[in-house]
Amino acid sequence: MLFRSCSATKEAAKNAAAGAGEAVKTAATGAAQQALGPAVTPVLDLLKKGEADLKAGNLGAAVTAMGGFQALWEKAGPVIQPLAGDKWGAIDTAAKAVSSTFSTGAKPDAAAAGSAISGLMGPLSALAGK
Repeated sequence: MLFRSCSATKEAAKNAAAGAGEAVKTAATGAAQQALGPAVTPVLDLLKKGEADLKAGNLGAAVTAMGGFQALWEKAGPVIQPLAGDKWGAIDTAAKAVSSTFSTGAKPDAAAAGSAISGLMGPLSALAGK
């Protein structure tokens, strides 16, 4: 009888520890999502604006809007990097593609502009859970 009680106590402790671990993991994930919001949202908003301009057939407006990407990314990237984990490589590569596509004096065609925008919007949206 004592053995069964001890075994049940050990099992209860094990389940409690597993539950606590999940709670910590969930809280950490929630905190990371909250920290990402202020960094990711302005970048996603700019990408959506550029995408909307492209879909409306206004490449010039998209290029003008996306001209502000580099300055925005210089602030957002360092916040996003430590929270992105193993997704950072893809995000960084996509951000570099956006920067080069819309760098000062660049004259991208609509296909290149759309590809660069969607190439970053996808992984950033996934990271932010949007």
